[in-house]
Amino acid sequence: MKKLFFLSFKSIQNRKVTFLLSVLSITISVILLLGVDKIIKSSKIHFINTINSTDLIVSSSNGSLDIMLNLIFHISDPLKEISYKSFEDIKNFKEVAWNVPISLGDSFKNFDVVSTNNDYFEYYKYASSKKLDFAKGNGLVGFYDVVLGSEVAKKLNLKINDTIYISHGSKHQQHIHKNRPFKIAGILKKTMTPNDESIFMQLKADEAIHIEWQSGHFVNMHISSEKLSHMNIKPKHISGMILGLKNRSDILNIQNKINHYKEENLKAVIPARALAKLYTLIKNIQDLLTIISIAVFIAAIFTMLSTMYSTLNERKREIAILRSLGASVKIIFLLFAVESFLIVFSGFIIAIVILIILSFFSPIEIALSLDLYEFTMLLSMLIIALFSSLLPAYRSYENSLSDGLTVRL
Repeated sequence: MKKLFFLSFKSIQNRKVTFLLSVLSITISVILLLGVDKIIKSSKIHFINTINSTDLIVSSSNGSLDIMLNLIFHISDPLKEISYKSFEDIKNFKEVAWNVPISLGDSFKNFDVVSTNNDYFEYYKYASSKKLDFAKGNGLVGFYDVVLGSEVAKKLNLKINDTIYISHGSKHQQHIHKNRPFKIAGILKKTMTPNDESIFMQLKADEAIHIEWQSGHFVNMHISSEKLSHMNIKPKHISGMILGLKNRSDILNIQNKINHYKEENLKAVIPARALAKLYTLIKNIQDLLTIISIAVFIAAIFTMLSTMYSTLNERKREIAILRSLGASVKIIFLLFAVESFLIVFSGFIIAIVILIILSFFSPIEIALSLDLYEFTMLLSMLIIALFSSLLPAYRSYENSLSDGLTVRL
């Protein structure tokens, strides 16, 4: 076997360029095949863990996907508001460990404003139970403080202590609270969640600045911002809430209890279930990416085959000499098989090293180890490549003596 590898190595030295091109084509195909598979799996885990360690999401009695899309992803039609009293009642359930209010509706330069409190930064978790960390500044301390998601700060080139003015209503409306300046108190680290493109303000401040809006119109009550901040204005309505339980075994019981809440129609959604259901809507796109990456690999195998066939003329005399020296059919076939193995294996190693390097720059966590499916996929690729090498090996053997030792004038 050592002699075979030695002969293959010497043969490859005479065809460095074609060998390296074959390795490059395999490397690119493996990067695509493994890369797409790992990104799909990591994206699925990250997507399903957009919100983690939250047991229930509660809002008005809409569909579970509507509640998830609105409260967590800040898309879809607005939900019917629920009373703040319901939030306080549910917070007092003995099984509830924490409860965070969420109110949506305002915006800032096409970014959603989320009205909540500092508990949001304490209890909202994503991925592997990661908390929302601050890149700069801190939480909602002052009455007119706001916290920006990483993308908001980046795209609008905003920094700590800058002043912004919240727009009343949806992203497409231009009614601005020009008399209520807000100060940027904190900027969150990048999370790859909808929080990156959100602005956070205190729920009590949100309620206060809207007392001058009546029946959809602004009525100037000539109240100073300082005086407004000291007024005892209590929220009346919110969009929904997220909550955690003391014991997760109570989740179905509390879900049923909230769904049958007597004061108003509420719906409690289990985040993991809703996200898994939502993920199925985009699964077809990921399946298509997998098919494309497999097609790329098949194309790479054919490229390797065509390369081997194209080098047959260069190897005629080499094979003929080996045959004349007594090399058996088995040796000829093994030479081609070893070369195929070296091409594919080299491509594997280079591709895996490149993927490991790229994973350190990925915004989402990507598993570095190969799972059973990926290992099986690589093994299948290697076997296909080895069997594919039999075709040029047979052709080379068939014509070796007649082509290789013919005297050409």
